[in-house]
Amino acid sequence: MWIPRYKYQLFNANNGSAPEQLINIEFENGTETTGTVSCTDAVSGSGSSSETCTNATNGNWYTHPAFTFGDKELTGFWVGKFEVSGSTSAITIKPNVSILRDTTVSAYLTAIQNMSTTYSLNGDSHMIKNMEWGAVAYLKQSKYGLGTIDIGMNNNSNFITGCGAASGSSSSSSCSAYNTANGMLASTTGNIYGVYDMSGGIWEYAMGNMVNSSGAFYSGSAGFSSAPDAKYYDKYTYSTDYGAHGRGKLGDATKETLSTFGSYTGGWYSDYAYFVSNNPWFIRGGYYSSGVGAGVFHFDRSTGANSSILSTRAILTP
Repeated sequence: MWIPRYKYQLFNANNGSAPEQLINIEFENGTETTGTVSCTDAVSGSGSSSETCTNATNGNWYTHPAFTFGDKELTGFWVGKFEVSGSTSAITIKPNVSILRDTTVSAYLTAIQNMSTTYSLNGDSHMIKNMEWGAVAYLKQSKYGLGTIDIGMNNNSNFITGCGAASGSSSSSSCSAYNTANGMLASTTGNIYGVYDMSGGIWEYAMGNMVNSSGAFYSGSAGFSSAPDAKYYDKYTYSTDYGAHGRGKLGDATKETLSTFGSYTGGWYSDYAYFVSNNPWFIRGGYYSSGVGAGVFHFDRSTGANSSILSTRAILTP
């Protein structure tokens, strides 16, 4: 699915609590930047914030940072409609198939990068970044998506892509497919044109990484021998406190989308909100049995290791 370049109006920019609300979005032309807010990384070991921002006042407009990829400004990006499937030698993005699981973060990144060559894609294929997840989540929360309606979840216990049910549904071995009425509850737009599996299904690794206490790249168990290129991941300051939400970034659907700041269950729609701490990698969306704790605003942390309960999602930048 194509995610076009947009700016959004800040609504909870100052590390506070905010109720679920519509996010105001305006699309931009080409690579034009019309937002007045600007942010730069401020990641150096321990700290209360992972970025410094100017003009970050509620009501001001911020060109979403997911549309800057390295030193390149984007007109938009493609996001995988479903969680990844296939194998690490041939990633696929299809409905009604088994989710690819049990792979390290480094192996997922390499496998998805290889998609550009395998399928002769015109662009840079990579594993979804934390900020790119945020861009899709905010679009869901706008008038162009479900708005203030909570997204349904993939509650299928057999790890099948594109299954859907109402938000908070109990797990089921049956699958209401993506193109059925119940299945479309789990689409970011409420119809077949949206993005699926962003609530439930299986936890998804996102390329958001907490540095260690010295400010260096912290691979954990992800399998990296050195840090990946900076354009492929978002960095966050170090802390051992899962509730230190102030380390979030504007636009990444962490600190802004909290109905109770500092609470582990304080995400919008009661989504879980565990910030990266002793485990350095973000995971998003929740699990098929997470109930109301699953959702597009769910975030948690993991080691980066292979696990039968973790997958990811692919992105293609033009």
